[in-house]
Amino acid sequence: MNRRRVIVNSLLGVTLLGLTVAGGIALVTPRTDPNANIPTTKVVRGRLDATVTASGNVQSGLTANLQMAGTGGVVTKVYVKEGRKVTVGDKLVAVDDTAAQQQLDSAQATLKAAEAGLTTATQGRTSAEKKSDAASIASAKQSLTNAQKALDAAKETYAYDKSQQGSAVAAAQDKVDSATQEQNAHQTALTAAQGELAAATTQAEKDTANAKIADLQSQLVTDATSVASAKASLATAEQSKDSTLLKDRQNVTTQTGSRDAAKKALASAKATVAVAQQGAKGGTVASAQAQIDSANVAIDQARTAIEDTVLRAPFDGTVSTVNAVVGQSSSGASSSGTSDTSGTGLVTLVDPTGKNVTASIAEADATAVKVGQPVTISLPASGTEMKGKVVSVDPQSTVTDNVVQYKTRVSLESPPDTVRVGQTASISITTASSEDVLYLPTSAIATDGTQSYVMKVVDGKRSKVEVTTGMVGTTGTEITSGVAEGDVVVLSNTGVSESNGFPGAGASSSAR
Repeated sequence: MNRRRVIVNSLLGVTLLGLTVAGGIALVTPRTDPNANIPTTKVVRGRLDATVTASGNVQSGLTANLQMAGTGGVVTKVYVKEGRKVTVGDKLVAVDDTAAQQQLDSAQATLKAAEAGLTTATQGRTSAEKKSDAASIASAKQSLTNAQKALDAAKETYAYDKSQQGSAVAAAQDKVDSATQEQNAHQTALTAAQGELAAATTQAEKDTANAKIADLQSQLVTDATSVASAKASLATAEQSKDSTLLKDRQNVTTQTGSRDAAKKALASAKATVAVAQQGAKGGTVASAQAQIDSANVAIDQARTAIEDTVLRAPFDGTVSTVNAVVGQSSSGASSSGTSDTSGTGLVTLVDPTGKNVTASIAEADATAVKVGQPVTISLPASGTEMKGKVVSVDPQSTVTDNVVQYKTRVSLESPPDTVRVGQTASISITTASSEDVLYLPTSAIATDGTQSYVMKVVDGKRSKVEVTTGMVGTTGTEITSGVAEGDVVVLSNTGVSESNGFPGAGASSSAR
């Protein structure tokens, strides 16, 4: 009996010892922290910026596609090459100034006649002067006759060359047609011979057909050479025609100008003599003076026309493109301006100063972009970074592939010489900025209706804290109340509930 009691007591002791050890282990074993794997962040104080980013290209501050200011003409000299730096007034391109020079010569002759008319009106005419008048008219008539003969000769030459060159082109075309027809005939015969070979039943017939085929194939080789030669001759004839007739037309234009100048000179001489022979009458002196004034105006216009035969740089810059070619005709501008926005000028000149970047801003960001806002510009190709400002935002949108954007131009502050027009640029526009503010990553802030809140962590416990937000920046959102600098909050405030790590326990607080 005692032995049984000892055994029972022993078992009870062992059981109590086991429970005691298990309880001790349970007490000293640390519990798993439910916040261990939840990312957190701290409330920080500092500068918060809101930015809009986009990309574009570096552009020149001024680009001009330059044309001749006058009536244009045949280019006689090109003074510049692409890439050359020029200063205002430098020569770029010159055209034939023959007609302009003739205009000046005629105007100067008219002036002399007008001055002589004034002298006659005030002094009267002598016998020698009358003889001189007659000689002047005779000389002007002879000049007109000579000019008309030269013009007629130029027209005859043009007509003759047009006929001769046309005949040469036609003859060359006939040779091409003849060679092509002969080639086609041999090709048809070859097809027929090949049919005969296919239909032949005896060896003799096959040999005859094969011989015919070989002969025709040889002839086709010769025909191909003949056609190619005839076409080359045709191309040469057409080129000769175009070149010859171009020269003839230019000569006709020149001679027409000479004839017209001679007509004006004769008319001026006759008018001068007629006025002189009238003697001194009321208003004669005033009329003579008016003719002098008119002649001086004509001289000024003629000198302007001569100046307009040379295209000069309107500003300091760099030659970007040269389209002018010596011997080709150039059209003039419709006014005294020399800038052509079509992009087809004789010379394209760019101003390397005043460079800017034009970029397209998305519709959602455009309302925040204002003129004067600071911009950081980066050139990915060279690693260059510069500062700038927004100088313009187009009021009219541009729609591309159903995407609404607004073109925005950004100035560059003191860009280095290494910046090239056309380079790709990335821009970051600072649309808003706050100094010395508390802010958090935007992902740490959640909303419940109209109220914003964060999950604040203190001693391993999470609690829902209402906050008041301010400016939304690029790197975070401003917090104006609810938390303090250094507070720890859950970084991604989605699906995280309030808990202090023990079942059934929890806490919450709020601030506005």
